Amino acid sequence: MTAHIAPHRWADLWAGRVNDDERAAMERHVKECRGCARVRQRVTRASDSFVAIRSQPAPEVPWDAVRARVHWSVSTERRTALRQRRPAYGWIAAATAAGVAVALLSSRSAPSPERQPIATRHEPPPAPVPASPAGLVGLVSRASGDIMVDGVRPPDLFARTLIKGSLIATGDGRVDVQFGDISAFALGPRSTLELRRFDAQTIDLVIEGTVDITVAARADGQRFLVHAGDHVVEVRGTQFRVTHDSASTSVACRHGLVVVSDRTGAAKVEVGAARRLHIASGAPISSAAVVTLSNDELSSLVQATPFTLPLWEPTTLLQTSAPLEVATSGRRDVRVDGVELGLAPLRVRVRPGRHTVEAADSAGRFRRAGWIDVAAAPHGARLEIPAEPPATGGVTERRRQLSTRIDRPRLGRCIRSIAKAGLTGTYVQIEIAVDAQGAVGFLNVIDSDLPSATASCIREVLADVRFGSGAAATWRERIDL
Repeated sequence: MTAHIAPHRWADLWAGRVNDDERAAMERHVKECRGCARVRQRVTRASDSFVAIRSQPAPEVPWDAVRARVHWSVSTERRTALRQRRPAYGWIAAATAAGVAVALLSSRSAPSPERQPIATRHEPPPAPVPASPAGLVGLVSRASGDIMVDGVRPPDLFARTLIKGSLIATGDGRVDVQFGDISAFALGPRSTLELRRFDAQTIDLVIEGTVDITVAARADGQRFLVHAGDHVVEVRGTQFRVTHDSASTSVACRHGLVVVSDRTGAAKVEVGAARRLHIASGAPISSAAVVTLSNDELSSLVQATPFTLPLWEPTTLLQTSAPLEVATSGRRDVRVDGVELGLAPLRVRVRPGRHTVEAADSAGRFRRAGWIDVAAAPHGARLEIPAEPPATGGVTERRRQLSTRIDRPRLGRCIRSIAKAGLTGTYVQIEIAVDAQGAVGFLNVIDSDLPSATASCIREVLADVRFGSGAAATWRERIDL
């Protein structure tokens, strides 16, 4: 495939409307074409967003509240107009009272002493109190391994909000936290991160270990600081990595610009795009040189980009997303809806709906591991990917046994309802392993155009097929219905 791939074909691939041969050709092409890789990522993210938009309820217009506000406004204007006409009566009453007072005073024999006017003390108005900047909220978007928040391992990690004062720690794992449309950080293994300040005006992080950060451009007056021991890293909008331990501090910038300074701010060094600065502990900043990143280092930064979801709105996202757990035997690269997520097992935040999961084989080729339906929060879903089967023989005989021993009448009952609705030409693709004694090791539905309930019914029929003794075999089978 030499020509570029049309964007709508990536949407077809995401929806499962592309056959295996064309899918393989598209995958080969995108490994060599960066432009098509970017188009695929945008299309799959947009398609995922459409699922979320369809699941949102229609907005409710508070007509009663509108009517009450209009009535109150009109009533206030009427009362104001009446008060403006009432002073005429007030002057008549005041004049009458004044006449009576004069008559009473003139009837007295001795004049009363004059009273001194009471001085009125005018206090200056209090100075306005400046409004506090709005606090930010972070949500976990991807996690793997052992994660602790504020000293505990939260069972509801994806339902937890991270705010000012939160302390995050990792064991042999990694956690990605999103706090804006394109702003997020990813804490590496055996690291700790404190959100010392976390608001719309200033973000101040304290790192011990490794953290990858991508942050949107800062507005005037906004600051983003990372404290790494005796050094402070300040950014205006970029993607970068900070690694700090007792021996040294390293700052690598993928794009944008960061400024590294000491605690006094007297010495500063700028680190630009594709550059790195390494400072030994106790050494002055002026002694460290800014060097160019190697291709491997730059590629590592690209792969470590923190994971973010589109349509960022934390309150809505907590209610309309849920974690998808991808469990694997050993460490395998996985993709969800065409987006590479790194090594599994891991958990990732997704929108409700059906998602396609792929896993890399020993040759590095991504193969479809299955699809899974994810419900809205707080429920999630788990997909277990079996170990990659070894090369086996005897597939032809095992396929013949499967085909001849399927309970066809029972299979027909599974698809009776959709057949009455006029749906024909459907299929189920399975992956199955049978050992030498004829026992089924695993049987997974990895692809289908049927509803989940119908596909589950067909899987139960296939699982009841009995195999005889023979060669062990593992294969994939497409069953047309």
